[in-house]
Amino acid sequence: MKRWLEQHAKAVQALAAIVTMLAAVAALIGVKVQIDASAQQAREQSARDIYREFLSLSIARPELSEPDHCAISGSPMEVAYENYLEYTLYTAEQLRSVSPDWDATMLDHLAAHRAALCAPGDWSDDTAAVRALLAQFKASQCAEPVEPCAN
Repeated sequence: MKRWLEQHAKAVQALAAIVTMLAAVAALIGVKVQIDASAQQAREQSARDIYREFLSLSIARPELSEPDHCAISGSPMEVAYENYLEYTLYTAEQLRSVSPDWDATMLDHLAAHRAALCAPGDWSDDTAAVRALLAQFKASQCAEPVEPCAN
């Protein structure tokens, strides 16, 4: 056996180097998979935290989550409502980045804001994900015109 090792030492060394290199590559791939899984878990937790905060805000301010658009329009509460709506869209964006399964939930939340979302507006500053969700919302909710407020 010793003689065989002496005769094939270079081949054994080359094989050992290849095995070491493969182990290093496997370790690098494993680290990358672990980092990606950890990042995905962090995104999911962050999205759940944002949704929980959104629900808390909706409970604390029901006049914003189920608004009377005619009463809000032109009132001091209009700015608060616009910010609430932006936070709703931000929540939808964060949830959508984790999973499209959240779309139905957020579309249900957006239904209460039909008057604001179906009105002409510039959403070009929003992300592609928000614009896609708004397009989906408008396709299903904005076919019928929104009734104007009585003056």
